[in-house]
Amino acid sequence: MKRMSCQVELLSPILDDVYNVVLTPDQNVDFTAGQYLQVVMADDDKRPFSIANAPGQHTLELHIGAPANNGYAGQVIERLHSQPSIDVELPFGRATIDKVPPRDVLVMVGGTGFSYAKSLIEYLNQIPHQQRVYLYWGGRNLGGLYLFELAQQWHDDKKIEFVPVIEQSIAHWQGKIGLVHEAVLADFPSMSELDVYIAGRFEMAAVARDAFVAQGLPLSQLHADAYEFI
Repeated sequence: MKRMSCQVELLSPILDDVYNVVLTPDQNVDFTAGQYLQVVMADDDKRPFSIANAPGQHTLELHIGAPANNGYAGQVIERLHSQPSIDVELPFGRATIDKVPPRDVLVMVGGTGFSYAKSLIEYLNQIPHQQRVYLYWGGRNLGGLYLFELAQQWHDDKKIEFVPVIEQSIAHWQGKIGLVHEAVLADFPSMSELDVYIAGRFEMAAVARDAFVAQGLPLSQLHADAYEFI
């Protein structure tokens, strides 16, 4: 783990209260697809965010959801607004991909968990492989899928199979409605031949673990940093 100072290159709203952040570290960065960093607010206050880009770049991309009622993330956005640089520590996390996966890959995320999915998928798109890659992205509404067009482009380019899932029905919506883990269960009656990667709220990760194991997924093929804490 290293601490480094990063220049704030970009702080821009993607959609509503989700911000795209691009940082340029003052030294070389070394991380694996799917890892996260911690923004150092103080020595006893470090806040984790997934790295949204694949390794091999000199910048670090973050997606920070900061609605008005989320002071935890909002304070980070305020710090990024007010200062030209910020300290971070990295890398953290074990739910990663660093080589050709042995099985088809299913990435299931909620909300800004997409930043984690983006790092994994960008890495997989860089290496030759025959495995199928599924992305299930859940949100309360379409606005929660803040980079829908990017995920859809991957799908259209046949790089992944993208399945968006929203909880609140809207007019003309052709995708799935409900909870994202239930959409996965409906589409995969047996999950034994998948490697599954999850990012999102701890509650979602906990429910998905029980449901996916019951549907045949070995625990050794289930990956989420949330399981270090729950």
